[in-house]
Amino acid sequence: MYILNYTILNFSFSLDSILGPIGLYEGLRSVRDDNFIDRMSYYYSNMFLLFFTVLVATEDFVEPIHCWCPEEFTDTERIYTQQLCWISNTYRVPFSEPIPPQFEPRDNDEVTYYQWVPLILLLMAAFFTFPRQVWKYCSQHSGVGIKKMLTLVAESVKDEPRAQEKKIQMVADYIDAWCTNMKPYRSGMYSSVREKYGHYCSVGFGRHYGNYLVTLCVFVKLLFFLNAIGQLYFLNEFLGGRDFWIYGYEVIYKVILEHNWGQSTRFPKVTLCDFDLRQLENVQRWTLQCVLPVNLYNEKIFIFLWFWISLVAFLSFGNFIYSLFIILYPRQKTSFAKKYLKMENVYDRGNFLSRKMVRKFADNHLRQDGIFLLKLLSFNTSTVFVSKITNILWEKYRERVHEVGRTVENEFYEGKRKTVRYIPEPNYGHLTDGYESEV
Repeated sequence: MYILNYTILNFSFSLDSILGPIGLYEGLRSVRDDNFIDRMSYYYSNMFLLFFTVLVATEDFVEPIHCWCPEEFTDTERIYTQQLCWISNTYRVPFSEPIPPQFEPRDNDEVTYYQWVPLILLLMAAFFTFPRQVWKYCSQHSGVGIKKMLTLVAESVKDEPRAQEKKIQMVADYIDAWCTNMKPYRSGMYSSVREKYGHYCSVGFGRHYGNYLVTLCVFVKLLFFLNAIGQLYFLNEFLGGRDFWIYGYEVIYKVILEHNWGQSTRFPKVTLCDFDLRQLENVQRWTLQCVLPVNLYNEKIFIFLWFWISLVAFLSFGNFIYSLFIILYPRQKTSFAKKYLKMENVYDRGNFLSRKMVRKFADNHLRQDGIFLLKLLSFNTSTVFVSKITNILWEKYRERVHEVGRTVENEFYEGKRKTVRYIPEPNYGHLTDGYESEV
């Protein structure tokens, strides 16, 4: 896992250096609530697509079409012919085959996409951005200001120790208050009845269930994966249903075995154009041979996009599966809390009561969303800050438990064990459900 993270991090720096000033904004972001695989989809993909759009849409870089006109054509007729052949669909006929005398068979191999490539690239960029916009909009309704909280902690690194402690305490108090208010049955009709039977049959998600952010995160990562797969199918239809999803394999096959891409039937450089030219009362049908220099760029662009989108789809799928596993793995919350409590020397692994209480602290108080926030903090700051915040949350939880319940002291004498019983009040059942154990 360390080697994979190191490789992805180096790849991120390489992309930022390739994009140059365009990637400057991404490098200046002080806090992040995503990972590099997400940014590959919504940020780097957009940068590549916008660059390609400018390349194919600007005639200063490439002339879109040039037709071989008869000598009797005037300069005005030449310009008219090229403009007409550009906006109308040309068609491809191999040089080894004769041109069909009928006009209907010529329409079977029309090239219909090259005029719309810039607009399609912009549309693809918009779809790549969509999952990110879903996350930004829905996360604002989680009841916690994620960006402000991450920025506050990240900026505290440069502060004096006293200011740091103040900000850490502020963030810990904020998270504690937010986690404490996670009560699925705190409002509505018959809340006490629903709470009573909800422990036996309850399946839900949302802010009050403590799994709103993690559910949204997994859903957005699924959107990133579905978007990448949808883009491949979309390009296949846009290019005329020419099995675009196997295009990359064809290129690899030609490069390895033939050592030459040759003439691509998907992106023909030489096409034919039919048009009618009216001269007084005569209407004459012309068939001209045209060259599409823009397809030289389109071919390379779509080859790159095939490999890039395939890579994004593969990594997005792995990102989705990993996130789903982390959420469904029952012990990940407790393991995360134990990790940072050990740094503060407040967790005793050999004490059964300590293990039991830490498990309730992670499962019943922090829950999925609380752990998710602490993980975001760990991504944007040092482990020292996260361990301090976790310790403050732990102390607040312990004080609250001791306030709502009473504890009979552990007595060890003559090799005998004494039973310990926690008796919570009904209103705080979400903090500690009551348990008996032997120490």
